[in-house]
Order: sequence, then C-alpha cells, then structure tokens
Amino acid sequence: MKGRPRLGRRALIGFALVALVVTAVVGATGIPVSKQVRAANAPDLILYNGVISTMDATNSTARAIAIRNGKIIAIGDQNGRIKALADNGTQVVNLNGRRVLPGLIDGTLHGVRNSYHCFSQAVRHELNYTRSEALAAYAARGAELPDDTWVFTTGGWNVNQLDVPGMFTKAELDAALPANPVFVQGSGFSGTQVNTRALMVLGLGAGDPGVEVDGSGQPTGRLTQPASGMASRAIGAQLETNSIDRQADCLAEFMRAANRAGLTAWDDPGGNDPFDVQGRAIEALREGHGFQAVNELHRQGRMTTRIVLHLTSFGGLATVQRDTVNAFSLIGDDKLRIGGPGEEIMFAVGGVYPLPEYQEIVDHLARNRWNFQHHATAGITQMTTLDAWEKANAIYPIAGLTWAMLHPGQGPEHPTAETLARLKALGAGVTPTDSAAQGGTAHPPYRRIYEAGGNACLGTDAMNAGPYAPFINLWYVTSGNTLDPAVPGVAPEQRLTRLQALRMATSKCDWFVDLEGKVGSLEPGKYADLIVLSDDYFKVPTDEIRKLTSVLTVMDGNVVYADAEFAALDN
Repeated sequence: MKGRPRLGRRALIGFALVALVVTAVVGATGIPVSKQVRAANAPDLILYNGVISTMDATNSTARAIAIRNGKIIAIGDQNGRIKALADNGTQVVNLNGRRVLPGLIDGTLHGVRNSYHCFSQAVRHELNYTRSEALAAYAARGAELPDDTWVFTTGGWNVNQLDVPGMFTKAELDAALPANPVFVQGSGFSGTQVNTRALMVLGLGAGDPGVEVDGSGQPTGRLTQPASGMASRAIGAQLETNSIDRQADCLAEFMRAANRAGLTAWDDPGGNDPFDVQGRAIEALREGHGFQAVNELHRQGRMTTRIVLHLTSFGGLATVQRDTVNAFSLIGDDKLRIGGPGEEIMFAVGGVYPLPEYQEIVDHLARNRWNFQHHATAGITQMTTLDAWEKANAIYPIAGLTWAMLHPGQGPEHPTAETLARLKALGAGVTPTDSAAQGGTAHPPYRRIYEAGGNACLGTDAMNAGPYAPFINLWYVTSGNTLDPAVPGVAPEQRLTRLQALRMATSKCDWFVDLEGKVGSLEPGKYADLIVLSDDYFKVPTDEIRKLTSVLTVMDGNVVYADAEFAALDN
C-alpha cells in the first residue's frame, strides 16, 4: 500500500465516462449541455482528501470518490478533478487524510436475532478493554431502561481482556445496575454472573441449586445449572412480550453498532435460541420473532446493512421440505434477501449427519436449486458433508447456488488441502470464524484457506460464540493473538497479512452475500458501501487493529453512521 497512489483501470474508465458527459457541447436549446448534465447527473456526495484503499484487482489507492444514487460514479487520485463534478446540491466532505476501506462483510453473523434478543437490552464488550468502561456501559444501559428490565451480555469477549482481569463482582454489578437484573457470560468464566436484583427477581438465594455462596454463606452472584437456566428462561419470557415495533428498533440499534464497527453487509445463518423459555434447542427466528422485525425495517427503508437471511431448523428432512414449499431461494433485493436452509438442519451424531436422511435433504435442495449453508466444525463432519454434496451435485450442479461450509473449527488440521480442493471443484465456499479469538484453542488454517483460491470469507459466528466487531477478526488472523493474553491464537504459518485478511472481509466476500461484482471494492458502478477509519489499518501497531472503528460509514450512498469530526453528518 506504499508509494504514489495509483488509479485502477476501472476507475479511469469511470472518470472518463463522467468527463465525457460533463464536457458536452451546446445543445439545441442554446443552453450549454454541460450545465444541464451537471444538474441532472452531479454526485450526491463527494469524499476527498482521503487515502482510499479501493481493494480492486491491482490494490490501487485513490484520494477522492464521487457517489450518486447509491453507486460510485467516479474515483481518482486527484482531488480537484473529482471535486469539479460537484453541483450546488452535492455534499462535499473533507476526509482529512483518513484511511477509507470498502464496507466490511461478515461471512456468518447471527445479527438478525438482535431483534428478538433485543440489542437495546444488551451490553457488549468487544470494544471495552478497561474495567471502568465495561461497568459504565452497564450503568448507561440501565439508565435507558425501566426498572426490572433484564440487561444481558452473552459472549464476544474474554474476562481477561480487561485492564483489571476477571468477571465483574456482584457488588460491582449492583452499583452499576441497582434496579435492573443483569445476566453476564464471558469466556474465561464458568457459569453466569448476576446481581442482587436478578437473584430477587428469580427468587433465588443461598441453598438453592446452582447458586454459589462465599465463605460467609452469601450468594456471590455466580450461577450454574439449574439456576443459570432459570435466568435464561426469565429473559426469554420477558423478551417475548416485545412488540414487532420494539424488536425492529432493537435490530436497528444493532445495525448502527455494526456500522460503527465497520460492517455494511453480512450473511445471517439464523441460529439457535439460548433464551428459549422451554430450554429447547430451537431456532431463534421463529413465529413472532425476528423475520417480522427485519422485514419491518426493510419496508420502512431503515436498513443500514445488507443481509442475506437463512432458515435455521433442527427438524431434518420434514422441516426442510416444509420450509421450502412456500418460500423462494435468494429472492429479495440487494438490501435484504432470503437465502436457503442453514446454519443447522439436523443434529449430527458423532460428528456425522445421519444418512440416508442428510443425503435426501441435500438432494432435495440441489434438485430444486436452493441456496444452502451448513455447520461443519469437525474434520469428519467436513468430509462426510462433502461426500453428500458431491452426490447432490450429480443431480444438479450446485456451483451457482452459493452453498457454503460454515466455521470449520477443529484447529489447523482442518479443513485440509483436499477438503478445500473439493469445495473449490464444487464451486462452494468456506467461512472460517473467529470464535476462538475469545481465548479458545481450535484456530482455523487461515493461510491454507486463503491460498486454496476458492470462495472464502471471514466470519465471526457472533453474537454468542464470537465477537461481532470485524476488526477483532482482522487482528486475530494477522496477529495470532486472542483476547486472553495468556492464550495463543493462530499459528504463525497460518496467519494472514493485513492485505490478505482485508480481502477476506471485502472483495472475496461479495459471493457470500449474493452481491458478486456489486460490493467488496470501491470501483465505478459498484454500490457506495465504505468506511472511514478511526486510525489507519495499514499503519497502526498490530495490537491496535482490534480497537479500530469507523468514524464515517456510508451504505448505499447514504451516511448511516458518523462520529468524530464527521458527527454533524450523522442522521
């Protein structure tokens, strides 16, 4: 990324086309056509004086970019030429030399569940690295909510990432949330931590099963089963009282947090519901929960991220057949699209999805030309899944159906080079995820996946299994560190360079969200999805990558998040 900024071929063509239009000769009306065209075709937004990593095929860098009707119309390395396209109605923004990247894409994020799992009641610690910041986040959330509204933290962090390590004490949580019950889980801590208000609401005390006590016989706030299950179900019961409008607002708040973190698109695998009131393994997006809320945001024009949403179930062939009778695969638009069955469709036994039922499922999906993605963590699961996929491929080629293998996670041995070659031959994809970044031990072979040359996109598997902030993922795969300083991460030989990691979060991810050739790089004709960074991704010390955020996020040509010197642009 060093040296004089270069202008890619597509960018030159895009600028040339605009230049041809705005320098037209006098028309039949006697009024200069250039003025008419300028008024009709001027950019809505121009960003200039930036360091814009286009992520095109040549890794070109530009200084300025012009946007109209949601798309990039010109990009170049001379501020003046791009600024000259402006008209009176064009918003022109000085980037002050900041680094600009394409909007980041998450290959597998359980984001839509933040409607039902109301994000407006959640506290996340992905970007908190001091104990005081984390506790202040609880106090701030409590100040927004009525008394006795549950506040919860379900994952995405490690208790040892804080400057003063360890789970919060009951006394600390009592001070931050005196009137709200709180439920806190985190890597590096076994069980669930609650406060005094939660114990009162649940009717739990010393002597009840799953309630830990200290040396004086008083509850410490740490719960294990069955008490922690009681807390989960109490949260679920409260969440079920939320209206669709409330759920939509909860999801909109998450989208805004995602925009701040740098996300403009994700593939959503649905997923299970840890707050199910009956304690079952059941999909999170069901009945009155989830689909209605995101649909409402879409109808209201409130989408600030692009989403492909999948249909999770655990019921096997009968459920898959039910879900595919009246639904359509990959129908929708470029902001919200329905994918196909996934992340789960049945339970594995010994790491293998039971046959012949699994084969019947994938045969059905291939025959009817359905999109599909499936969880395949263990090596045996990956290999047997591919056996079934290859047989289904003989019925109908799956290459054009965007089939993807999600979060292989048995460590650096899997997926093997052979597995990756088989996926590539099928035209399928693979999404390694960063759940081990929380302090786990099974770290995927990122470099092997990248060098295999197939469809591959970084994912987080957030919200419970991993951190949703994408720059934590980029830090994890490049540094080899985890959020627990004492636990090593990705092996040196399997780490990515910063550029490789960024490609696996941008230009290599368009396929996974059914937007191939439309997003992932900043080139004329593509959607104007971009982020302006709080610091320079390519220059900050390695350990600072995880703390990066966006101070200006544009999706579909609209400013959807703004902070720092751009705060006045925030909507």
